Amino acid sequence: MSLDRKGYSRVLETTGKKDLDITAWLQWFLQTLTAAINKSEWFIEKVIQKAASWQYHKNIAINARQHKIINQLLDAGERFEGGMITRKYALMTKCSKVTASRDLSDLMEKNILQKCPGKGRSTSYELCPIKNLRKE
Repeated sequence: MSLDRKGYSRVLETTGKKDLDITAWLQWFLQTLTAAINKSEWFIEKVIQKAASWQYHKNIAINARQHKIINQLLDAGERFEGGMITRKYALMTKCSKVTASRDLSDLMEKNILQKCPGKGRSTSYELCPIKNLRKE
């Protein structure tokens, strides 16, 4: 998390020059605290989702490349831009596009990934939500 040192210095300086009214500083502090809490909640939610996902899939055999990609998708959550495509998979795991395609198909068959709806020419994939997963 980045610190807002400039904002802190600015509000502290303006508060110190006035008549000891700390309202501006309290507003800045509460906004900063709220932002930190929101970021922490997002992070904790991602950790819980990641643990639940790995617990759910604990008996499914996957290779090291697939494990790496699943972790990256779990870590990024909705911040992963554009879904996983074969080219990205190949670059991130340093494998061929054929191997990437085979790995992605395997993850779809295992109900770990699903196709993203309507993404143009390239097929992209996203993690299946745990609540929609089913063991076969």
